[in-house]
Amino acid sequence: MTASQTPAPQSTANTESSAAPPATWSMAFWKPIILVTIMETVIVSLILVIFAWPLVNATPSSLPVGIVGPTSVTSAVEQAVDGKAPGGFVWNEYDSADAAATAIKHREIYGAFVLSDAGLDVLTASAANAAVAQVLTQIGQQIADATARSFGLTVLSPQVTDVVPLPATDARGAGLAAAALPLVIAGIVAALLATMRMRFYRQRAVFLAKVSFVAGAAIAGILQGLGILVGNWWWEWLAISLGIAAVGFVLVGLQSLFKFPGIIVGILLFFIIGNPISGTSLPVEFYPAPLGSLGQLLPLGSEVSLLRRISFFPDAAQTTQWVTLVTWTLIGAILLVIGVTLQKKRSRAHT
Repeated sequence: MTASQTPAPQSTANTESSAAPPATWSMAFWKPIILVTIMETVIVSLILVIFAWPLVNATPSSLPVGIVGPTSVTSAVEQAVDGKAPGGFVWNEYDSADAAATAIKHREIYGAFVLSDAGLDVLTASAANAAVAQVLTQIGQQIADATARSFGLTVLSPQVTDVVPLPATDARGAGLAAAALPLVIAGIVAALLATMRMRFYRQRAVFLAKVSFVAGAAIAGILQGLGILVGNWWWEWLAISLGIAAVGFVLVGLQSLFKFPGIIVGILLFFIIGNPISGTSLPVEFYPAPLGSLGQLLPLGSEVSLLRRISFFPDAAQTTQWVTLVTWTLIGAILLVIGVTLQKKRSRAHT
């Protein structure tokens, strides 16, 4: 047979499609099944650890609290509490209960113990975190018990004042915790719809900007209607919209650079990692370091913290949270521009 008569080789795809499947007892049959099974088990186990580990190991570390009273008394209280929970609290001394309450409203501390001749007052802020408010109340009772034993007095419950309470419609704070998942999913769904339904990147960018504000308005309205958020609706709308845009633009930007694997990486970062360490259910100080700080640098953690401040702590600083959300949105837009530019260069190189 001459060279001109040599048949053209079949494509790899045709060869693979026409190849007979390996025998069920062969290693070729079982190898991919075993490898994928191991991969699935490892992935699921890692996700479970990421979600469960912070909650199981949730203990306060450097939790800022205030204390008011004579130095001799406050020092004894601080030593007693630190003896039972070493490193659990950072003590901030204030001249009066009003000063401590102001610090709580500015989110400088989570609560305070006010010691006076009249007894012990515990100042809490359930809107900051209901679990912390409960912990401080329990510690207040322990302080009252110890004081009563020292002086042979009848044990009395301390006076507890919730300086910044949760709304009656969400007295346990479960609503905001439940809303965290839809907040991050909104950005993920927006990115997936943009990449699957729109061909041009300019379309995707405009869609993300528009859907962020439309969906943000709807979510803010629902949270207000359910009584979960009670602050300024316009600012809450803007915060939620920025949160959606931050996630959506980064995912689409990663897709423009790395195709489908880019979106997977973004989902792993923002959802699988970012959701459990967002500080929604527990404060930052309850997470093993540095997970709490990392969670606040991601869109969901920053968004939830900002919504909490807008709704319940309007006097608290918000600059860090706004800057974080805007920065993530800009990062996503920059990634998108870089990805589109590289694709255009590759297209011109092939022509």
